Amino acid sequence: MPSAIASQNEEVKLHCPSCAEKNFGIVAMTGKDGERFVKIHCHNCKEHLFFQAPEFKQILSQTGETQENWETEQIKSLQLEWEEWLKWKQRHLNKPDSRKPLFSKYAQWLLALLLAGSALFFILDRWHLLDPLVENPEARQQQIMAYAEVLLEVPCFPSILKVKIRTVPIRYTRERPVHKNWIQYGEAGVYWGEEQIKIHRSNFWFFGWPKKSQLVNTLVHELRHRSNPELGHNPKFMELVEKDTQCALKNLK
Repeated sequence: MPSAIASQNEEVKLHCPSCAEKNFGIVAMTGKDGERFVKIHCHNCKEHLFFQAPEFKQILSQTGETQENWETEQIKSLQLEWEEWLKWKQRHLNKPDSRKPLFSKYAQWLLALLLAGSALFFILDRWHLLDPLVENPEARQQQIMAYAEVLLEVPCFPSILKVKIRTVPIRYTRERPVHKNWIQYGEAGVYWGEEQIKIHRSNFWFFGWPKKSQLVNTLVHELRHRSNPELGHNPKFMELVEKDTQCALKNLK
């Protein structure tokens, strides 16, 4: 045992590599196959060392060393082992926070803000599926017509669509879509005999702000249905809608 070894050899004493304390608490343990283990606790700083205790009598008989020399070598070996163990812990287990990258300190908060922002965006984007507490249908109707009036002044906008803006009623609606889709932006009514174009609330944010690109696309899409009902939703129709939408957005301020 190290404490017994130290008491018999005053020249070499085991000491704590952390605080230089020489008084230890010692706990002896035995393995399942009879191995002997020792755990040393420093009384001052609680630093500890765990090692397997050798059978020194058997070693002495095999090597021919004296007990005094063997004890001295064992203490030196344990001291070195303890110092290396302490250095390893300081190097790998006790890294100061100042060495951590700045981002890692706030990564969890940034992730939480990102998730909260995404959730808020989703709620506002899908609020039209519910029945908003605050909504001004008249104001939204004015915004729709304002966009339609601007399209009349766009040089590259097809004249056939401009005719429909002047002749076909365009109105904002909170009605449930005829197709009863989970989300629908507009209806031309051309297939069920209606002469109007309905623009649904999905083209607006919760606070009344229009989704500019989506609203323009909806207007173009439904105007195309009124102008070319025979195209349905075939590739030619989608090509025309994309072309007209890009023209409108490029000139819309």
